[in-house]
Amino acid sequence: MKRFLLVLLIMTMICTLVACSRAEEVTVEESARAIKVMEISESENPVLLSYIGTVDSKDIVKYSFKSTGKLGRVFVEKGDKVKRGDKLAQLDMQDLKFQLSAAKSTLDAAQLNIKKARDSLSYDNDLLTKMNNLYKEGSISQDQYDQVKLKYDISNTTYNQAKTKYETAKTDYEFKLSLINDATIYATQDGSIVDTLYEEGELVPQGYPSVIVRSEVQIVNVGIAQKDLKDIKIGTEAIVDIEEERAIGKVTNISEAPDEVTRTYNAEVTVEDKSFRLGSISKVSFNIGVESGVWIPISTIMANGEDYVYIAKEGRVFKRIIELGEIYEDSVMIEGIDPGELLVVSGMKNLVDGSKINIEK
Repeated sequence: MKRFLLVLLIMTMICTLVACSRAEEVTVEESARAIKVMEISESENPVLLSYIGTVDSKDIVKYSFKSTGKLGRVFVEKGDKVKRGDKLAQLDMQDLKFQLSAAKSTLDAAQLNIKKARDSLSYDNDLLTKMNNLYKEGSISQDQYDQVKLKYDISNTTYNQAKTKYETAKTDYEFKLSLINDATIYATQDGSIVDTLYEEGELVPQGYPSVIVRSEVQIVNVGIAQKDLKDIKIGTEAIVDIEEERAIGKVTNISEAPDEVTRTYNAEVTVEDKSFRLGSISKVSFNIGVESGVWIPISTIMANGEDYVYIAKEGRVFKRIIELGEIYEDSVMIEGIDPGELLVVSGMKNLVDGSKINIEK
């Protein structure tokens, strides 16, 4: 009898607990999570190949003098901006002007001598012609004719010597004049002064750089892998990002042979609308075309060993595994979602597969 009562008591307690549990299940209602969605559609975005590059100047011009001389004036300083035609430096003109004056005197003397020699030759030539006719007629002797002929030959030799001296003096004068003209260095293009290598009053050797100027046009040098040369060509557009600045450039040159160490082909990307510090490291993205497909914001993608997103359907969300493709800025092309489906773009971190949702507008 006691055992029967004990069993009855246990059964009553179990029934009571089950009833209470069911009552709680009935009274607890699942809360809906607030989310935002976007409807999936196909679109086009550029396809980019990204590399790392280094900023350099397109041209580094080293200006030098054509003759050795003492540096008279330097018109620029390191860091100055210059325009084409601006004076950069000038040799001391005093010695050069003295040399030019001496050369001019020599030329004038040679010019006078050649005039005298020409007049003498002309006179002796006329005399020889007359004597030649008289000799044929027998009016003068062989000895008289030979003396006139000898005088003509001497005049002709003297004229040729005077002519040679004149040409030499003229060449020397023109050379000295060119030294005067070349004693001032002018900028051949717009740019910035990289350095001035001599002080005023110092002796500047012929042909040694005196002023170094970099052009305003900048390039970014990028080592391109051989496999990408089929897509990156001269004229290909490139996006250059340096820190928080962006510029648009174009490929203007690609080397014919690879670098011996890196085995990459150097491509020059010319940037004209921006000015960066030389040597800056930049990200260079080459635009090689467009790709159509489903593009979604990168921020909507979750990862837990595999990439997935949440798709909203009939008041709930469902986890969807996806495959990533090309990336453009903050979007990525994916596979695994069809156009027309609703992608969760806000509130993803609070969701699990099957969560009830409330879509906010």
